[in-house]
Order: sequence, then C-alpha cells, then structure tokens
Amino acid sequence: MARMVIVGSGVVGQATGKGFTKKGHSVSYVDINPQTIVRLRESGLTAMTAAEVDWNAVDIVMLAVSTPSVNGEIVLDYIESAAMDVGHGLARTDTYVTVVVRSTVPPTTTERRIARILEQASGKRVGVDFGVAMNPEFLRAVSSEQDFARPWITVLGTSDRRTAEILDELYRPFGALIVRCTPTEAEMIKYVNNVYNAVKISYFNEVHAICQELGIDSSLIGATVARSAESMWNPLYGTRGGVPYGGACLPKDTTAFMAFARENGWQHLVLEATMEVNRRLEENVPAVPSPDKIDEMLEVLRRNEGAEPSGEELIMVVGAQEQIVL
Repeated sequence: MARMVIVGSGVVGQATGKGFTKKGHSVSYVDINPQTIVRLRESGLTAMTAAEVDWNAVDIVMLAVSTPSVNGEIVLDYIESAAMDVGHGLARTDTYVTVVVRSTVPPTTTERRIARILEQASGKRVGVDFGVAMNPEFLRAVSSEQDFARPWITVLGTSDRRTAEILDELYRPFGALIVRCTPTEAEMIKYVNNVYNAVKISYFNEVHAICQELGIDSSLIGATVARSAESMWNPLYGTRGGVPYGGACLPKDTTAFMAFARENGWQHLVLEATMEVNRRLEENVPAVPSPDKIDEMLEVLRRNEGAEPSGEELIMVVGAQEQIVL
C-alpha cells in the first residue's frame, strides 16, 4: 500500500485522503493553517506542516490546494507555494515520489509551471528522479466522499510510463473507466467538463426566460428535450470538433428561432454565439453529408493544409451528394 501525503485539506483534499484511507493506504494531510491541522488531528487524522513530513516515508503526494479566481484571473500562488514546499522535501529523499496535481489549473500548468518548480526546488529531474501527473477531480461538494468512493471516470494525465503505472495501480481498485492521457489533456478535460456544464445551464436559463414570456412550462420543455435531443441521449454527439453543423434542420431552425426571439425583443445570447461560431468555421470548412464523414473531412483538411480548396471541392473529396444534419 502507498504512503500518501495530501497537501490541502479542503473538500477535495479530505475526500481524496479519506477515500484512499478506506482502500488501505497510509494517508497524512499537510496544511499551512495551524487551526486546520488541529481540527484534523482532533478528528483522528494525521496532519502536519510540510516541514514536519518525513519525506523518506512518502510515495505519493497529492496537491489539492485552492486555485481561486480573483478579479477575473486564476490565482496559482497557493499551488506554486505548495509545489515549492514539496520540491524542498524531494531534495531530502532518494525515494521516487509521484507528485499529483488534483487542483483545477489551466492547460500546460502542470508541465510548464509545477514540474519546473519541483525540479528547481529539489535539484532533481522530473520523469527520472520523481514523477508528475495531473489527476483532475469530478467531485460534487455535497457528496464529495461518496463521489470519490464511486467514481464514474478517472483521468490520469502522465508523461512517463513509471508514473502512469503507479497511478494505474492506485486507481484500478475503484473500478471506474480510466482515461490515460497527457497532463495538458487532463487539465483541458477538467475545464471543458466544467465550462460545458455552465454553458448548458445558461442555455436552459435562456430557454426558461423565453418560456416565461410565452406563458409555458419550461420544466416540461427541458425534461422532454432531455429525452428527445440526440445530443442528450448520445453522449458523443457533437463532441468531434473541427466541422460545422449543417444539413436540412440545424442551420434553418437556429436562424428561424433567433429571428423569432429578436422579433419579440427577447435575448438569446447562447444561440447568437452558437451561430457565430458556426458561421466563422464555415468560412473555411464545409459541413459534411453525415457524421461518419467527419474524420474523412478532417483528414482532407490536414492533407490540404496550406492550400485553399473551395468548400465544394472539399465536399466532393469526401463523396458528398447531399448535406444532412450532424
């Protein structure tokens, strides 16, 4: 079993630590707040400052510190400071320690900032003397411990085989689908996950506002669309990026409904943005006749990179006769 240190004792840190403890691992918590350390100890948990850690008795470190947004910008000071403390600890041990970023950070942060801080503070080399990974959390605040114990997916972003194997062994007993990728892909997955949830909420909030203007039940509309729209019951629908939507229905109906909203003086900002994104993409990429042609179209675009074939020429290449809805 692994000897683990959880840096940061908030919702994510405690859910992570308690989940691994239940699997038989030895878990200690590190925090900078003396009162937090006292509370953790009073609840029967092992807690300390980074200076008190026996780094020769550590196999895995999980960085689960806060990365808040202030004045419209993310603050990485806390996780960078934590990485510096961990790096100083790595300098005092010959053990191969795997350092895992659990905090939500912008793409490239793990490899370009956290890994470099760890190298500078430890005097060691990532991927040789210690490992670095990005393992985003998908925990809900109200059920974080249950979500950790029964994950629906586990994402492991690594850049070396040894680290990947260590984390595979660590997470395999939880039984969830494991997605193996790079640290930057893992960071992107977490942000797309959260941003998509926000976009969906905002879209249905705009639908709700229009339904109120019409005097109809928005809950009925939303619940029915959740069962009728392919993008709801087919989780991969629309997730293959690079080609605009087209066909007989989507362009016509988005335009018509946008006109309907404007004629009545109602806002529909999400739909406006959707149509604008599609319009810009259509300037260079035509819609394809069917979803199974998306990869073929992207391959044609790749082969023609640098050239400027017309939309009609690109459609002919993928054998299109008629555009249909994606």
